[in-house]
Amino acid sequence: MRTNLIILFIVFLCLPLLVLSKIWYDKTTDSIEHSAKLFNEQIVRQMNGQLNAYFSDLERSTLPLIAHPLIKEFMSITENEAYNRFVVTRKIESELFQQVVFGRPEIFSFTLYSENGLHVSNQGAYLSDDNYETYMQLSNRANFNVMGIRWINNTPLLTITRKFTDTTHYQTSGLLVINLRLNEIWNIVNQVQLGNTGSIWIADSNNRIIYDRDLDKLGSQIPDWFTTQAYGLQENDTFIHKENKTDTMVIFNKSTYTDWSIVSEVPIQELNADLIELRNVTIWAALMLTLVASFIIGGYSLYITGSLSKLEKLMRQVQDGNLAINAPLRRGKELKSLYSGFNQMVWELRRLIEEVHTSQLREKELLLKQKESMLRALQSQINPHFLYNTLEMINSYAILEGFKPISRMATALADMFRFCMKDSMYVIPLQDEMDHVRTYLDIQKERFSDLQVDIHLEQEEGYHRVFTARLTLQPLIENCFIHGYEEHLLRPSYIGVFGQRVHDKYIIRIVDHGKGMPPHILRAYNSAFKAVDIDSISQRNQLSDEEKQHVGLMNVHARIRLLFGVHFGLYITQSDDSGTIITLTFPLNISAAVYSKEDPLCTA
Repeated sequence: MRTNLIILFIVFLCLPLLVLSKIWYDKTTDSIEHSAKLFNEQIVRQMNGQLNAYFSDLERSTLPLIAHPLIKEFMSITENEAYNRFVVTRKIESELFQQVVFGRPEIFSFTLYSENGLHVSNQGAYLSDDNYETYMQLSNRANFNVMGIRWINNTPLLTITRKFTDTTHYQTSGLLVINLRLNEIWNIVNQVQLGNTGSIWIADSNNRIIYDRDLDKLGSQIPDWFTTQAYGLQENDTFIHKENKTDTMVIFNKSTYTDWSIVSEVPIQELNADLIELRNVTIWAALMLTLVASFIIGGYSLYITGSLSKLEKLMRQVQDGNLAINAPLRRGKELKSLYSGFNQMVWELRRLIEEVHTSQLREKELLLKQKESMLRALQSQINPHFLYNTLEMINSYAILEGFKPISRMATALADMFRFCMKDSMYVIPLQDEMDHVRTYLDIQKERFSDLQVDIHLEQEEGYHRVFTARLTLQPLIENCFIHGYEEHLLRPSYIGVFGQRVHDKYIIRIVDHGKGMPPHILRAYNSAFKAVDIDSISQRNQLSDEEKQHVGLMNVHARIRLLFGVHFGLYITQSDDSGTIITLTFPLNISAAVYSKEDPLCTA
């Protein structure tokens, strides 16, 4: 069980945590890289725009020179006009060049060439490697051209050309060459900081580097890896460059004004540095939480499994028959309830075993009593036969002597003995019970000549299907003589038996004119008659000595309910000084009666 708990803990807690962490890290990395890409693209575009604005401003600053009279005059001077050349160049240097160079410290040299081979410069000396034909060949068809990097006196310079066009003949009449220090361009680029290790470099249209933090790369060719990986990509596209086990995000943007390529390089590791730190902190926090959770859950699991193992051992002892054990109560609602339930189960088992043992002893005792009763029954069979024979002899002598009353009484008494000797729990037709009642009343009429007997039973369809228990009516009528008349020193005067069908039941009322029972006894009996089963009848039959004189009522009621169900039995309708009326309810059809057919006492 402990192994299963560990496996469940790993499968449903640790593994999902690792998978979710990996998914979270990948998604976050992609999001950061995408945001960094957009941010770097925006920075590169802004830098490109600033450089374009710088060169556009530089180009506008040279526009006044194109239409200036001194420039036109310089362009028309030939090599033979030495004095005129001297005067004009002095004016250009003092009036024009100083005006253009003012406020632009980045201009290293400012040289004006004419198609006649003349030139003038703010440096005052002719640069040995500068010539008009070379610049004209390198310049494209545009008027303003950024040529590239050159080194003069160990200083990197950016050369820019500006063509002069003759407005009369619309032909190129000269060329302005500007050599710029890279300070201003570097200031623009250095304003951008791409993290701690990110960098920006710029390449011209000839794939030569014109800006890089490493000055040794100025004027060199761009790296081969950039040419290879950037081939076929669109502007602002991004690719990942891998070098020395370092992944670098590369973004490039091409200027439409200068035809330069501005490239930014940012290591992926730097982009994800904060995320990696957060990931590491999260991993350590998750590990600590996992360890704490493992310790807590593991300890609690060991506590639970130990408690269950202890309970299992106790159950094995119970299984081996040791019912004297008692499980100690544990802390925790569930385990406490489980151990309490175990103790309750053991206690219940002991109780049931004791009950079974007691029942077995009672069963043996009842078996002994049954055998004793059978022996007594065998012994008592001699007496009925002796009584039957004696009554037959009395009947014979009475007939011979002509004493008919004696003969009738002897015959009636023999019939009553024969009827009473059978089992009182047998179900018999109501008509047989009424025959026994009539026999009993015939004997009573011999004793009490003024006794009036009124028997009226509705014998409509279904009367023959009315059944009752043996000796249910006759004991009630006998109670009328004993408790209604004789106890009150009254001579029996009237006995009535009436029966009628009511729906699916048959109702019999027994009426006498004797003195009835007290009201509290009447209420006690009617309350006891409402009991549902025979056990509750016995429990509620806690009668006083006066009430116990009528115990035959409870006996008859109990037998009727036992045979036919709770819907049938006795009820005392009336009992006062004018007489008593007892009502009995029987099923109209015995098949509708509710009683256990497995009970041998209920077999008809």
